Amino acid sequence: KRAKCPRPERMGKAKGKKGKKSTDPQEPPHDPGWERAVEKGKWDRPAEALPDASQWPTWGALRERILTNAAEICITYTQSLRDAFPAEVVKLSPPNLRKVEFRGSPNLSQFVCSPVSSCPSLASVDLSSCNALQFVLIQSNKLEVLNLSRCPALGKALIQCKGLRTLNLEGCDTLHTLMLWSESLVELDLSSCKELRKLELYCPELVEDKIKMSKVRPLAAADDPKHKPIAGLLVENYNEQKRRAADAREVERQTSAPSSVIPSFTHMKV
Repeated sequence: KRAKCPRPERMGKAKGKKGKKSTDPQEPPHDPGWERAVEKGKWDRPAEALPDASQWPTWGALRERILTNAAEICITYTQSLRDAFPAEVVKLSPPNLRKVEFRGSPNLSQFVCSPVSSCPSLASVDLSSCNALQFVLIQSNKLEVLNLSRCPALGKALIQCKGLRTLNLEGCDTLHTLMLWSESLVELDLSSCKELRKLELYCPELVEDKIKMSKVRPLAAADDPKHKPIAGLLVENYNEQKRRAADAREVERQTSAPSSVIPSFTHMKV
């Protein structure tokens, strides 16, 4: 007896079942805001709204595209912003990024933009009202405005920005170390910095009567201060700073700015 061939309709059903098993996973739908951010060159939503490579393999490249194309990154008053995101932005070093605003980020503890070649177009940084911010290091040839106001935990700020024109330190009550290098700064208000104990300046355009210092309360005779009041140090060394400024400016014209260290600070004591 001859074996019976399977009916055509049964064969078709079998193929259909195999097709369902081999179906590939589908890419999740894109957030419409992603393409708009690329077109406008601005990201102003929480960092977690960016595409994530852990959700889909190709989204890592899409995330880089959004950030590297940005001229402005503004993420304000959000609990989710932590140190890793600013570090990611600096590592990508968007060529057209001019403005960074992380104002009111309670979990941001440090901000580092270094070496000087990072974010080459950056002109404005706003880190105001970041209650946990403790450390800031910025090296930039283009930065003009830096807002560090109302950062009650800020203890150390190292700023090498030769084009810096505006520095806001209002409400930085615990700032104890400030090292500042700028060829453009003409005014400096340190009246809120009551704990300032180390101040090193290389600011040839900054004159003594344009520096506002905190009023230091007189110490009792029995006290033995570990640090001389900074206001006294400023007056004592100001004439020496003026003499060195002219020499340093000439040296700066002949040599390029350092990329990863701040040697100008090491010999300037105020």
